[in-house]
Amino acid sequence: ESAIRYFLRIKLVFRERKRSAALTDALEATVKNFKKSKNMTHFESLKIFFNLSLFFLLAEKDIQAVKIDALTHADEWKRSLSLRVILLVIHEWDMAKAAPANKLKEAYKIAGISEDLIGEMNSAFRKINKAHGRAKQLLSAARHATIAHRDADAMLQYEMIMKIDPLATMEVASSFYEGADLFVKVLPKVMLEASSTHSLLKQFRESTQ
Repeated sequence: ESAIRYFLRIKLVFRERKRSAALTDALEATVKNFKKSKNMTHFESLKIFFNLSLFFLLAEKDIQAVKIDALTHADEWKRSLSLRVILLVIHEWDMAKAAPANKLKEAYKIAGISEDLIGEMNSAFRKINKAHGRAKQLLSAARHATIAHRDADAMLQYEMIMKIDPLATMEVASSFYEGADLFVKVLPKVMLEASSTHSLLKQFRESTQ
């Protein structure tokens, strides 16, 4: 088992290197452009999309940072801790915090986002929210007792840590990544539409009425 884990770790390090670099580039570009949009008082829709993008990228970057350790680290406790971090990130990921449904719907309308793109966004959110719901349903007890708040009963903490199912946690993470992949593909297209001349003029008119 340890030999398999070792070779899997090497494979994942190489496989995930490109994704990790792409995530870092996307994060840095989003932060840079989001800061610029803060000074644009008439383009609220664009700000909402930037905020949503950054909210998502931060969560995915956190998961990316511990995913390989969760699957392959030689130390069992390090694997367990990494699994709990993934659990906590997905458990706390909630689109409504970054963009409530009614606010996002209004942003689509004001920016003139096409129905096809809205449908793609909704599909991505359904998958991500499904993973979020499964994390809350299956793993919230362990999350509360072992990492978010730390139960006063130390033996309960220990037993919860030992009972965390790596397969169940990674299934939730896999479901999250299915939605994440859709989201990563569609959000740049939404941002492109929202930053087009036609959309910016539309947002400006709406803000000055």
